[in-house]
Amino acid sequence: MKSELKNVIVITITVILILAVVYLATAVFMTGEIGNSNKDEKGNDLTTTGENITSSLYDNMIIASKTFEQKNDEYMVIFFSQNDVSDTLKSTISAYDSSNKNVKLYKVNIDEAINKFVVSDEQNINATNYNELKINDVTLITIKNNEITSYVVTEDDVISKLN
Repeated sequence: MKSELKNVIVITITVILILAVVYLATAVFMTGEIGNSNKDEKGNDLTTTGENITSSLYDNMIIASKTFEQKNDEYMVIFFSQNDVSDTLKSTISAYDSSNKNVKLYKVNIDEAINKFVVSDEQNINATNYNELKINDVTLITIKNNEITSYVVTEDDVISKLN
């Protein structure tokens, strides 16, 4: 009887320790809940300033395979790398989103694994479906009636087009 109780206690403590390790690993490596470099010593998020520009990047996010399937007759899709996006492009996208323009802007983060198929060394400005898309830099595509009407490449040109 004593050995059974001892075994139950050892197993319980082992399970609790395993759960604690899994939680800490998830909090550190997956969610950034622990050790997040975007927080000051008081725990305040350093990226929060009135309107959070980074969070506005995630409004109207789509996956690359939905590029030609949006319900609007005319819309724009910007392809960018979240890891390499400049502050200027972030603010331009945020300003465009908040300006209530007639042409809606959708965003595709090419860093996500599901969107990697569009990354290429070349470009295809005449793509007619998502399988033909080839992106090699920050790219802004205007689509009207399921056809590409404008194809803008490089960050500076995209910023000019959105302003």
